[in-house]
Amino acid sequence: MRLWPRSLQGQLALRLALVFFFVSAAGIGLLLWQGSEAADSFGLEMLRYRTAELARHLGRAPNGQVVLNLPPALARLYSEKQASNLYAIRTNGGQVLASGKDFADLVATWSIDRTPRNFRTEEFGTRQDDYYGLTVVEDSPVGPVAVAVAHSSDADAIAVAMLKFFARRIAWMIPLFALVTLGIGAWSIRAGLRPLAAISRRAAQIDPRSADVRLPTEGLPSELLPLVNAVNLAVDRLQEGFAIQRRFTANAAHELRTPLTMLTAGLDELSNEPAVIKLRADVARMNRLVAQLLRVARLDAVPVNVSARVDLGQVAAQVVEYLAPWAIAQGRTIGLDEPSQPVIVTGNAEEMSDAIRNIIENAVLHTPQGTEVTVGVSADGAVVVNDQGPGVPADERANIFRRFWRGKGVVTPGAGLGLSIVAEIVRLHGGAVDVADAPGGGASFKLRFRPF
Repeated sequence: MRLWPRSLQGQLALRLALVFFFVSAAGIGLLLWQGSEAADSFGLEMLRYRTAELARHLGRAPNGQVVLNLPPALARLYSEKQASNLYAIRTNGGQVLASGKDFADLVATWSIDRTPRNFRTEEFGTRQDDYYGLTVVEDSPVGPVAVAVAHSSDADAIAVAMLKFFARRIAWMIPLFALVTLGIGAWSIRAGLRPLAAISRRAAQIDPRSADVRLPTEGLPSELLPLVNAVNLAVDRLQEGFAIQRRFTANAAHELRTPLTMLTAGLDELSNEPAVIKLRADVARMNRLVAQLLRVARLDAVPVNVSARVDLGQVAAQVVEYLAPWAIAQGRTIGLDEPSQPVIVTGNAEEMSDAIRNIIENAVLHTPQGTEVTVGVSADGAVVVNDQGPGVPADERANIFRRFWRGKGVVTPGAGLGLSIVAEIVRLHGGAVDVADAPGGGASFKLRFRPF
């Protein structure tokens, strides 16, 4: 099972989710830790403030006795009923001047020095609470005094509990914020990857027939520019290689035409001996191959005008008339089922003639001797050629229109270029070519062109 997505968008979204999760967890932990630290620091500061505040309210009665005059708010704070805050004030000699209930007995034995000292008591007083406190020597209106104050730990526990409660209350919001953040992040990532999707669609249009297509560089993010430039340079090199290959094919085929013509003429002057007849067949095959190579090179290099108005029935009739003598010499015949009225299509008459001729030649070569190849033209702009040969297996029909492809164990005089030329011509006309089983056996090729 693959946990990490293959999609770049999915990977970025997952990384964003992980970052958000860890940052949120770290933020809550830091909040709790800082809150606890702040509570402790605030508690110590508050204790120090209270020692100074108690010392400030000391005074002497008219009889000279030291008294503690607390305002009502402080009196309630240190009341015995509340018992959350304790205090004791002593002289430097240890004499208790003022204190809360029972607290003076606890601090009476403590030493007095000017260095502030923290202390902690457990299960003290009637409430059996835990207290933490501070004892420090403070200056007062009656002179230096040792002031000890203590605060119930339960109050701090309540503060920490409130902090944790707050953290729990906001914890449910984290998934909501995560979803919102991921939604915005996914939208932003998708928007950021749109140029990449556009480039991918443009790159899918590049093939040997459209090698002049280049990937656009305008408005691209700087991170994509090196990749796009590298792809464009690679396509430049491929286009140059295709051009060199086409020129080589065309030049080689052109150079072979003259010696083959002379060789054909020389063989025609010889007697019809078996060896000479075989040589003539071989030369004829070479002439056909050279003609097909030149045809392929011309289709690759020269744009074809396919906007003319063409009578498809007339073109098919001319091709059948041209090939009939050759088919008879091969021991086969060609029959034409002419349409009752003109079938007008859009295209190029010469190119259509080449496509129909290659299909008929292929059919004649594969049908047994003494049989007929039938050619029909339908009113919807299609040419159907049926033979009585072995047919084309279903698993090979997708390959027969590839250049130089020949079926396994098939021995034919061709080089595997005829049907690829047909497919290219039909494609240039915006049509299609299909192969199926012919009625009664054999192959049935259908060339569809665009009606005018």
